[in-house]
Amino acid sequence: MVLSAPKIGLWQVLIVCGLFALPSIEQVVAEDSSVVNDLNYLGTSGLFFVPSGTTLDYGELHFSYANMVDHNSYRQWQVQAGESPFAGNAFSLSLSPFPGLEIGMSNMGYDLDVGSDLIANLKYSPTFIPDQWFDLAVGAVDLGGETGAQRALYGSISKQIGQFRLTAGSGSQRQDQTLRRYEGGFAGVEYQPYPWLTAVAEHDGVNNHYGIKLRTPEGWMGGHTQIYGSTLLSTDIEDNKDTAYFGMGIRTLLFSSVDFMLDKPSPLEASINNRLPWLFDKPAEDYKTIIKRLPTQIEPEDDQLVERLGRLKRALVKQGFETVWVGRDQRRLVIRFENPVFNRNDIDALGVVMGLAASMAPQGTEVLDLSLSKYEVPSLRLEIPLQRLKEFYNGEALLPVMKVLPVTSYQADKMLWVGGSGSPFYVPRISFSPKIRHFAGTELGVLDYSIALRSTIELPLWSGAVFYGDYDHQLKETRDFESGRSFYRWSLPSRWSNFALKQTAQLPFNVYSSLGIGRFKGIYQEDYSGIFAEAIWQSSQGAHQLSFSGGYYKSNVFEGVRRELGVGRYRYYWDALDLSISVEGGQYWKQDRGGKIEFGFNFGDTQARFFVQDTDHTLVGIGFSVPIGLRKDMSPTFLQLKGTDSFEFSTSTMVNSESGCNCLVPGRAMLAPYGDGLSDNFFNHDRLSVNYIRTNSERLRDAYFKWVAQ
Repeated sequence: MVLSAPKIGLWQVLIVCGLFALPSIEQVVAEDSSVVNDLNYLGTSGLFFVPSGTTLDYGELHFSYANMVDHNSYRQWQVQAGESPFAGNAFSLSLSPFPGLEIGMSNMGYDLDVGSDLIANLKYSPTFIPDQWFDLAVGAVDLGGETGAQRALYGSISKQIGQFRLTAGSGSQRQDQTLRRYEGGFAGVEYQPYPWLTAVAEHDGVNNHYGIKLRTPEGWMGGHTQIYGSTLLSTDIEDNKDTAYFGMGIRTLLFSSVDFMLDKPSPLEASINNRLPWLFDKPAEDYKTIIKRLPTQIEPEDDQLVERLGRLKRALVKQGFETVWVGRDQRRLVIRFENPVFNRNDIDALGVVMGLAASMAPQGTEVLDLSLSKYEVPSLRLEIPLQRLKEFYNGEALLPVMKVLPVTSYQADKMLWVGGSGSPFYVPRISFSPKIRHFAGTELGVLDYSIALRSTIELPLWSGAVFYGDYDHQLKETRDFESGRSFYRWSLPSRWSNFALKQTAQLPFNVYSSLGIGRFKGIYQEDYSGIFAEAIWQSSQGAHQLSFSGGYYKSNVFEGVRRELGVGRYRYYWDALDLSISVEGGQYWKQDRGGKIEFGFNFGDTQARFFVQDTDHTLVGIGFSVPIGLRKDMSPTFLQLKGTDSFEFSTSTMVNSESGCNCLVPGRAMLAPYGDGLSDNFFNHDRLSVNYIRTNSERLRDAYFKWVAQ
């Protein structure tokens, strides 16, 4: 039960909290620790409703729930007589893809089964302001939303003194039906006597709130995940209402597939700081690197070249690699292989192979010539000095310069070869992943969904030729996806959904292309057969990429109905930030025309994506690409079972509609099924480049010492 409190003003809150701080001021100054940032009830980092001057820590992901929503935030007419207009449901998802930047989305409504509103939030805190000064943040709530019930702009300043953090700021909220809280100015105080406890008092410009926040100890749940909660002990937001307001959430790191003993954000954060020093107030801190020495696996007196090459080849085959060839040409060690086991990320395979080459190279070899292929289509070839590579794995030097060579088959008749085992053909590879269709923030409910388990069979037939098939088994769906209900046409039934046969080939000038035929089933009565093609070109270092996806499809349900698709794309990879920026345009699968700009931030094997698309409607959204399954899969002998290396999930909200429409428009700016297979299957989900390898060089060492030299 919430206790009623007398109406007091902004400065009175600060005075009372200041008096509360005086008795322990000596202890406060002595025990200086950062006040933890959690999501507030509006989905941004802060107190309860007041936004702090800081943002979420870089690489953090937060998901939270609160049972308190804004007055008139959405459909006040749904509130029954005698009920609180503030009791509802608010789900928020926020993350920091870049130091000082926070992006999130919130879904707010009164009844889980009636309706809600999906909003986007943005917040930025300049990282070049010295920590000893203050923290400053500017932000927007309900950025560009169609209903605009929450829309606000604000600026906030925070200053930490020991275990206290003081926050003050102001803003604008132009929607007449809302509280317009920020326009009155806001302030708050947080007192954190223990890492797991924070006391909070705030004035949000209209009302006063007092409460506490609790969180689990940092050492629990692997040291990278934390659960937190909050409760309002007193508020004057309403009188005589027997309502208890609370919130709860979970924070975790976006970084995945990196040894938890490593300080995961530090290498990338240091790289950003070194490349963009003007953006930060102090130089990058040194991060700890686990240093191990390469094992001595070859005795110096063993000078039998064939035996040494054979040992290296057997070590590579033992790791599960296919089509392994090891050779020597004068002072050059040549390795050719395919990677069917480190499917999350080819960089793990490269790390294992480079480490084995550095530790087992025959005496007298000076250069490693390394080639990676996919179903006998070569995709990457590098030249690396072996001595410098050994120093890198021993922790004595940085990753040496990698020279990109023409991706061609080495002339086998000019050198000594050992290998040729493990053909990839006619070995089925079956992956499992969830398939989800959902609608969030509609008049029918906070969240409606249909979930199926997708089993994808991938059968390589000959060089570059692969057969694909997708079978969906329905697991669960909400009532609105059932037959005869509003979302039935988007339901995921149990069925064979897609079949495709694709032929991929390498063309001159580093161009790759594929041609395919297939049959694809989407939503209800969306059943098409067609022919499709792809082409992709990437610069030698991987910074620039051009691609095209097109196709011609005929309906198997409606006579004479056709679809034509053609989308061109340019992608720039900014290695300093491990960030991909892409711009594309054309005619998409739903026959909508327009374009899309997307920012993809890499966190290990997880990618967070933010996009704006404008075809027949304009939408902004957030998405994730997350691996499901093991970092290293089982070796494909007669059959390979595995999780998906990239499960994709996204949600979006409509903005700037000229007609004022806030309608549902799923499937816009979408490619046809298997329309981007080259980037995903042959180019490591657009990560197969020298620039990416250099940016994530610590991953090479981590993979080798995890699976080889434990």
